Amino acid sequence: MKLAAWVVVLAPVAALAQQDPAAQRAVIERDRQSAEFARPELRDYHLRKDQQHLPARPDERQAEERDRNVQPVATEKPVPAPDYSPLPLPGGPVHGVNPIPVQGRGS
Repeated sequence: MKLAAWVVVLAPVAALAQQDPAAQRAVIERDRQSAEFARPELRDYHLRKDQQHLPARPDERQAEERDRNVQPVATEKPVPAPDYSPLPLPGGPVHGVNPIPVQGRGS
């Protein structure tokens, strides 16, 4: 009997663990919105923090530096113009005019 009760309790937890990342992000976003609604002081928390222009904490500086170093340096190389000239025909080049043999004259 106890095993059946555990299965009933853990079934929704297992279903939540198998959700795709987009669904999990949506659940987290909805939870954040609920918290902001319940406590108005949490609204625009990150925006207010950014507007205070405080120096970054040491751990934030390390994370930002790590992110900068991970990104490849963008170097602008000149892009060559595409070549739209016609491709050669199969079988090699042919003459501009195909000669027509003379007909009707016997030798």
